[in-house]
Amino acid sequence: MDFVPMVWNGSSDTAKLRAFLKVHPNVKYILGFNEPNFKTQANMTPAKAAANWPKIEALADEFDLKIVGPAVNYCDQCVDIPGTTNDSNPFAYLDAFFEACPDCRVDYIAAHNYMCYTSALQGYIEGFSKYNKKIWLTEFACWDQATITLDMQKSLVLGAIHYLENDSNIFRYSWFTGDRSGKWPYLDIYGPKEGTLTELGELYLNFYPIHDTTAFYPIPARIEAESYNTMSGIQLEATADFDGMANVGYFDAGDWLIYNIEVPDSATYYLYTRISSNASTNISVIEGDSSLVNIAIPTSGGWQNWRTYETPIVLSKGKHQLKLSSSIGSLNVNWISFKKEQNHVPVVIADEDTVIYQPENYIYLTSSGMDEDDDSLVYRWTKTSGKNDITIQSPKTSATEISGFTNGNYTFKVTVSDGVETSFDQIKLTVQNKVGITALAQDSPRIFPNPTDRFLSIQLPDFDQISNIQIYSITGVLVYSSQIEESRVNIGVSTYQKGIYTVKISNTKGVWAEEFLKK
Repeated sequence: MDFVPMVWNGSSDTAKLRAFLKVHPNVKYILGFNEPNFKTQANMTPAKAAANWPKIEALADEFDLKIVGPAVNYCDQCVDIPGTTNDSNPFAYLDAFFEACPDCRVDYIAAHNYMCYTSALQGYIEGFSKYNKKIWLTEFACWDQATITLDMQKSLVLGAIHYLENDSNIFRYSWFTGDRSGKWPYLDIYGPKEGTLTELGELYLNFYPIHDTTAFYPIPARIEAESYNTMSGIQLEATADFDGMANVGYFDAGDWLIYNIEVPDSATYYLYTRISSNASTNISVIEGDSSLVNIAIPTSGGWQNWRTYETPIVLSKGKHQLKLSSSIGSLNVNWISFKKEQNHVPVVIADEDTVIYQPENYIYLTSSGMDEDDDSLVYRWTKTSGKNDITIQSPKTSATEISGFTNGNYTFKVTVSDGVETSFDQIKLTVQNKVGITALAQDSPRIFPNPTDRFLSIQLPDFDQISNIQIYSITGVLVYSSQIEESRVNIGVSTYQKGIYTVKISNTKGVWAEEFLKK
């Protein structure tokens, strides 16, 4: 990771910077003034910036550095630019700077941008091409709107990196900000704990959309939409689909994607396309001048409401370049998949609806997924109704612990995917105080779930000593007895007859008893 020093404004301490450069010979670049067209930043007219530029050139010559020009952006409180009434325009500022300093050495152009959409960012950056120099985008993020969400930032990260990595005129770019204070939770790429990244930071680090026009995907395979070989007209955005990092968006009439595939045997394959649409539309698969299939797509009711479409497609052995295009547009694509056999929709079955009683405020929910094709299944737990004060411990597993309840009704959905189709089941959970029973003290033992049909969990606050656990049927028959020295024990009760049972726990602190219902 490079450290790149900056001469922030005309009064910067160049002697101190010179001392730093003498002991850091690995420095390769030096940044010019920071937003000099802002009165609230470096606050330098074009003439003043030009007059101070020799200071930067002297440092660059002495230490063999490349110079990055003044970093500009659209300003609110702007310095005066002679000869124009459009003082907020960064291009007007740079034009005046180069006019005042025609012989100044500038090896790269620097720019800042806080527009929230990739198309706006791209249009802005392309405006700097008239200076015929490579560009450093030294600050960018979504920050020009009153309401900003994490999803907006994720979409900008994906779309912007997709554009920036594939434009040869962009030399470097840097997200703003790496702050760890949590002051801007929708901007930060560093987590609050040192050495960690936020969800946005993970995306920024790991997304790398380079497109090899010569590569071919062997099928059967699922191909992410953003992994096209070539395209025309589309942009990328963060997807809210069950899986996938990004989806192809802004797919208008006449836009297209090309995927290179290699077919092992001549046969009829099944093409699956994952589409969302805001209106009735279509998509065609074309090879050369021949249309292989045409798919009519009804509206899915929103840009992130996803559906899978199945279409048989005849393919001959060998390499193919398949173009996906639409005569109507108004659709998004998350992925395409080629399979030899018709896919079967997976099935998932979750626990039955249940009730837990305060002070218990967590429960273990389980599910079981099945797939006729023996595909690997991916699970996801979400809360679809109820208060927001809960934690889903392991949302991407078949079973999860959920905690943090208050009294009320909740609904949890478990969705399973085989990579082509999804299915789901739901569990309704009611949390309440047991009638006629005062809520137990915080340091009392707790049992859950209650009622239950599979297992009973017992949480013990005093696990540094031996506790005796006994379970009695409603008729007083002892059905379970054990001594434990642990904080928690799980007891299987699936073989117990339905009815009411009493759990008795005793240790040196005293004796505690509670009933549970075996369903």
